[in-house]
Parts: sequence; C-alpha cells; structure tokens
Amino acid sequence: MKKVIILILLSVGLTAHAQYWWTGWSQQTGLVLCIHQTDSSYELYSPLQTSDPIPVSKWSLQGDTLRLECASIGFKTTLIKQDSIWSGTWRQGIMKESITFHPSDTLYQLRRPQTPLPPYRFNEETVTTDYTDSQGNAIHLEGTLSVPYGSTLRYPCLMLVSGSGQQNRDEEILFHKPFLVLADYLASRGIAVLRYDDRGMGASTGPLDSADTRLFAEDAEAMFNALKANSHIDLNRLGIGGHSEGGAIAPMVATRNKDVKFIVMLAGQGCTGLEVLVQQNEALFRAKGVSDSLVSIRTRCMRDLFGLPQESSVKDYQVVILRQTSGLTKEQIDSIDLRKGTAYTLKQQLDSRWMRTFLSLDPADYLPKVQCPILALQGSKDCQVVALPNIARIAELSRKNIHYRIFTGLNHLFQHCATGSPDEYVQIEETFAPEAMKAIADWILSLP
Repeated sequence: MKKVIILILLSVGLTAHAQYWWTGWSQQTGLVLCIHQTDSSYELYSPLQTSDPIPVSKWSLQGDTLRLECASIGFKTTLIKQDSIWSGTWRQGIMKESITFHPSDTLYQLRRPQTPLPPYRFNEETVTTDYTDSQGNAIHLEGTLSVPYGSTLRYPCLMLVSGSGQQNRDEEILFHKPFLVLADYLASRGIAVLRYDDRGMGASTGPLDSADTRLFAEDAEAMFNALKANSHIDLNRLGIGGHSEGGAIAPMVATRNKDVKFIVMLAGQGCTGLEVLVQQNEALFRAKGVSDSLVSIRTRCMRDLFGLPQESSVKDYQVVILRQTSGLTKEQIDSIDLRKGTAYTLKQQLDSRWMRTFLSLDPADYLPKVQCPILALQGSKDCQVVALPNIARIAELSRKNIHYRIFTGLNHLFQHCATGSPDEYVQIEETFAPEAMKAIADWILSLP
C-alpha cells in the first residue's frame, strides 16, 4: 500500500538568510514532521518516509495566525504561534488532527542511543501461557525473560506490565523501547526481567473489543504464574512492575496473589480514573501554553462530560460543550479542542468498555489490601499521570511498606524533557533516565 506523505508547513515571516527548523509529530500517522524556513521559502520533511523536501503551495500570515494550503493533496491547516511554538489543526482528506511544532536545531534524525543491540548483556528465554479469561476467551500470551549472565542459579525478577493501549513486549513507542532498555540495565545489576506482548500484539492473541483494565490484570496474573515455574527465578524476590495503566494492574494482581513479593509503580495512578483524566487534560493544555482561564474551561467541560451517563446522546455532549464555550472566539475554542465535531469524537471514546472501566477505577479498592513492599516513582513533568496528586494518594492508601519519589524534570516516559507534553517524545533521544533505572535496581536489591 502506498504511503501518504502528510504536508504541514509554517511561516514566521521571511527574513534574509533565515534558517529555522521546527519538529512535530502526527499521532494519527506516527510520522515525524519537520518544517524548514529558508531565505525565501518553506520546506516540509517527513524524515521517516523520505529525505526529499516538500514545498508549500499557498500560505498567508496575519499576526500570529498562519494558514496553509497544499491543493495538490487537498491539505489545509491553521497554526497559531505562542512564543516559539506553533500549534494548530491540519486536515487532509478525512484525516483531522491537532499538532504542535517545537523549535529544533536541524532536520530531525532518529537517534535512540540507549537501545541495546545484540549481543545483549543477558540470556533470553521465551515464556508463554495459555488460559481462559473470565469472559471465556482463549488467551495466548508470549514474552521474553532476560536472565543475567553469571553463575547464580536464581535471580530476583521483575515482570513488567505496559501502559494503556496495546503494546509489544518492549512497550515500544515512537521508536523508543523503554522495557528493553530497562531490562538491559537491570540485567547488568543482576536482576532478571520478564516483558511480554499484550493480548492482540506481537505473538500474543486474544480479543480486544470487550477488554478493560481488569481483564488485562487477568492476563498479567496468568503470565506471572507461568513465570513462577522458571528455574532461574528466586521466588522470594519475584515482583511486578507496571507503567501507567500497568501501575494499577500490578497492585490489583498482588491483592489476590500472595506470590507477588514486591511492586514497582512507574507513573501509576493514585487518584480515580476520572480524576486522572481531568488532571491530564489540565496538564496537557498548560504544557501547550494555553491560558489559565481557558484551561479551566476545558477542565470543567471534561469533568461534566466524564460524568454523563453512558446512555447520553451526542446532542447531550454538544449541550455541555456549547454551555462551557459560550462567549469564546473560534480561536479560543480551537485552542482547547472543543470545536464542532468534538462531541461525537468524545462520545465514541467514552462509550468504550475500557474507558468506562477506567473512569470508575479507584485505587482505594485495592492499594490498601496490598501486603508487599511498594516502590512508586513519578516524573515531575508528567502530563498524563500528574505526579503530586497521584503520588500523594498512593502514599496515603498504601499506609505502610511504601517508598516513593518524584524525579525532577522527567516526563511520563521517565525522560528528561522541556514541557512534559507527549509531543516531545519523538524528539527526545533518551529513552529512560539513568537515575530512575538506578532507583529501581537499588530498591529491588535492598529488599530482604
């Protein structure tokens, strides 16, 4: 199938001998997009697709608002400048997406220096399990166990559970492989790691239409039970580590499986699912530079929408959005992504089984029941699971056996970052901050 090249260009007004670069990421297409302003024109690069520049066909600049058109591919966009960052919405065919461009020094080049290459610092074994979940579905799960080199017969072991959305065993996102990087580091410290493909990804199979966090917890427990039979594992030092949604799954499993000897929560939630999403909306739009007053409107609107009954119609969603955005200009409405058509999109998202389960998820139902030690780590610039409210509630609900830490300057993926916005992930070369990996290893090795 022929790939589609997405065209986005921008202007800040041409000046003699100007050489400017901006880099953005299209979530829908998974493409890195680079904009280059030369002395007299603009070029777009899609470096993951082609090395050739793509020119813009038509543009106009009024104040801080730029409108672009590429008639040959039916493309139009409007971008608004705040400081040195440009944000807007682009349309091409039936695709429509918000996008943000950050300034950069040159054309984006994919660099992931932490990703280990063979030969690894560990031996690899395949771990599989087949079981029937509580809905009667036949599930096959497969993963990789990284065993440190050495003469020790049994090692402490951490099983990793990925965040929301279907992930492969490396939790790969934008060419980052955080679970592989972490497994490599922990192996160098004498700790074994199991990472596995989520159902429906890689070598794992199973239906997704009716899957939610609780079913994913069943998958994790099935994989954990399969891991217990491995001869390299010290069963007295066998734990579960989860990232984001996986940080909720790990304690869920521990409440009903006493063989879980410790838990590592990486950017895990402490607040209810509804509160996490409200906090996320506020943090994401603040990271984009949206004013406090507009962020408050977005936050109030989302809280009202999250609270609507499932049987609510698109019209009910529209009523809420129109009430909250009354009196705003089109530009203000666009800046908080509550434009026409948002009601339908949000209803589709909120009607899913996974989302309805997540909104009602409350760590108070399981964290107080956990008997094993817990390590909870967060990044201070996390915009997806906001650090302070969530780490505080994790500490409150756990009450004992809890060690927690907020790393200054790290985002949701535990990368050093500027704003914490997911728009930055693709541009950041670091996959996993060394100080965070060291904290995990030090804590596991300190356990009795």
